Amino acid sequence: MIAALNTSFEAPALGIGRDGELLSVACAPGWPADLADLVTRAFRETGLAPDAALEGVVVATGPGRFGSLRGGIAFAKGLALARRVPLLGVPTAAVVVEAARAGDAVVVSPAGRGRWYVAAPSEADRIQLMDADKVVQADLPADLPVAGPVDANFAEALAESGRQVRRVNGEVALEALVRLAEWRLREGQGPASLGAQPVYAAPATRARPWVRGIPHG
Repeated sequence: MIAALNTSFEAPALGIGRDGELLSVACAPGWPADLADLVTRAFRETGLAPDAALEGVVVATGPGRFGSLRGGIAFAKGLALARRVPLLGVPTAAVVVEAARAGDAVVVSPAGRGRWYVAAPSEADRIQLMDADKVVQADLPADLPVAGPVDANFAEALAESGRQVRRVNGEVALEALVRLAEWRLREGQGPASLGAQPVYAAPATRARPWVRGIPHG
């Protein structure tokens, strides 16, 4: 079994999965969140004991809000150490693309205060920070869908601008994390990596209109 944690979306969520599917999910309404309680609730829903054996712990590494991202990764490290299992990290963009089953996509993820991180695959090392209306107007690859945890209003605005939209909710993202973790552990392939380094993105400036995701220890 795999424990999957995502604190890069607005609502932190933890799931227990096996063979590419979720057995249970526990969510919090926002950050800060009691992540230990999410573990207890998720295991309770599976009908298994809280100390049931795990094969690994996987966590979304961002970008996302600084506090929730750092807190989630720290908790995932502690859970993996306590269970003596591998810790794996997956960038949120890779999680969203896998969850959307789109092959490729322009990925949007929440940055707070009505802003979004935008990662266009043609510029994989660049993460743009935009207001929602700027995302709708942005010159992004027209042949790719926009994928991420967008709400109904944002999805409608994107669709009206001619964009294809793939909405990715917290549960689908956790299922993607489980699949990517199993792929790495069992086949040694995919975007999941052993260890988890957060991807941060600093606010854009006039001098530098795009921002680069900078991994930190």
